[in-house]
Amino acid sequence: MVASPRRPAFVRSALVLAGGAAGAQIINAAVSPILTRLYGPVEIGQLGLFLAFVQVATILTSLRYEQAVVLPTQPGVAARLALLALALVPVVSVSAAVILMILIVLDVGGYGSLPLLAAPLAGVGLAGFGALTVLRYWMIRSHAYRAISQVQIMQSVGRAAGQVGLGLVGGGVLGLIVGDTVGRLLGFGGLVRSAGRAILGARRAAGATTAAIARTYWRFPVLGAPSSLINAAAAALPVPLIAASYDLTMAGYLALVQRVLGLPLSVIGASVGDAMLARLADHSRSDPGAALPLFRRLAVGLFAIGLPMGIGLALLGPWAFALVFGEAWRSAGTVAALMAPWLIAALVVSPVSRVAIVYEGQGVKLIYDVLALGAVIGSIVGGKAAGLDAFETIGLLAILQAAAYTVYLVVLDRLVRRSAAARSTADIGNPT
Repeated sequence: MVASPRRPAFVRSALVLAGGAAGAQIINAAVSPILTRLYGPVEIGQLGLFLAFVQVATILTSLRYEQAVVLPTQPGVAARLALLALALVPVVSVSAAVILMILIVLDVGGYGSLPLLAAPLAGVGLAGFGALTVLRYWMIRSHAYRAISQVQIMQSVGRAAGQVGLGLVGGGVLGLIVGDTVGRLLGFGGLVRSAGRAILGARRAAGATTAAIARTYWRFPVLGAPSSLINAAAAALPVPLIAASYDLTMAGYLALVQRVLGLPLSVIGASVGDAMLARLADHSRSDPGAALPLFRRLAVGLFAIGLPMGIGLALLGPWAFALVFGEAWRSAGTVAALMAPWLIAALVVSPVSRVAIVYEGQGVKLIYDVLALGAVIGSIVGGKAAGLDAFETIGLLAILQAAAYTVYLVVLDRLVRRSAAARSTADIGNPT
């Protein structure tokens, strides 16, 4: 039996990633009370519209080939995958910028409120962030977590400085967008120097052509990209749908809540998820039987962390938001309290959902994502049609999203159990 990676190594990896995510999100949290005094709910709502589009477009910048970088046993194959993913980034980024310009010109879903300059800025930000994402997965494969953490902090500092500085001179929504774009580009040079050389050096060792490697990992663009796109749409659409169904002020409240709730999701969720991804990839090759206990242990631990956070948010949301962000944002605290069930579910399921990458469960994930997107659209459009006010609609949205996450957790547990058992059986039948 092959020895499994030690738990302390996993814990150290998660802590390093959590440190970078925490530093970045603490900066975001610290600057948020300043931003809410420099910008009003309408401008925050406009930024939310911009970020909703960018969040969805980011998924397609390399057609999810970047996720496959952590899987190949041979470094040369992983390097060819990384270069393929990098080549796709500028093409997708330009296409996305054109689509955003069309949305602005036609005033679809409130996007007509954005300045036209937002479209090219989105293209630039997507190109930089997309390339960084590919390099980030290479660093995850290499267990170079410290470099990832440093980039996260650098981006957050740049974004905060840009948005506050431009807000002080009356930059308006354009100041928020420019600041966000600047933040997405920072750290690019450092990762290129550290990961770029390694990728170029390793690609020479690949025995197969790039076309053959792309076909081998076809599930990522064919199933993974649509699945992730739908998943991102389910996360991003609430702001534009609330803007279109109600008004930009309510969209601004929701956008601020998403920003604030991103703190625990990034610090705990994303960092644990990245560390789990690397560890599960190791387990899948060396000790398949260790995967399911790791999955369940993390899910239970994350629930134990998320439950008191959700209860505190539900009880103290309006008071806390009024205290921290100003009395004008008390209603945003009400929105946050309503979103508590979603926060708990997302905190548990988002990190452990990385198992779908390792066990290539993109088909199963696609079914879930379609259901989740239906829940988002159905709750907001249906709530408006039923005569619910914006707060009641957001409460319905949170409940349906939490239910969808719960179903997905059960499906993921089954995926890990079946895949790990199949790989263990294959190892027994093919001893080395």
